Amino acid sequence: MRRLLPLAFVLAAVTVAAGCGGTGTTKPVATHQVLLPKSYMFKPSAVTVKAGTSVTWTNHDNFTHTVKFDGQPDHKLSPGESVTIRFPKAGTFHYVCSLHSHDMHGEVVVT
Repeated sequence: MRRLLPLAFVLAAVTVAAGCGGTGTTKPVATHQVLLPKSYMFKPSAVTVKAGTSVTWTNHDNFTHTVKFDGQPDHKLSPGESVTIRFPKAGTFHYVCSLHSHDMHGEVVVT
């Protein structure tokens, strides 16, 4: 005899899975703080700041992640660690977690 999972359980599992992993495409948020919650993501994944502003990434996950901008060295973040990077000029700067680049990517838009 086959057992069927209750619909509520299946919907809950799908909802949790959809919230984990990738960062998706989002409109940049005006903030200088990016969190790495327990979900293999940057939150928010896209931020906008004015030239001369610093942005801080803080790892709240149980795993080590990195913040890696194109052509720049990795900034390794163990659980609980932060890194602050200053953006002196305007532009759009893409970054990834080099350990989880399939799921974790984002951008900083500097005006």
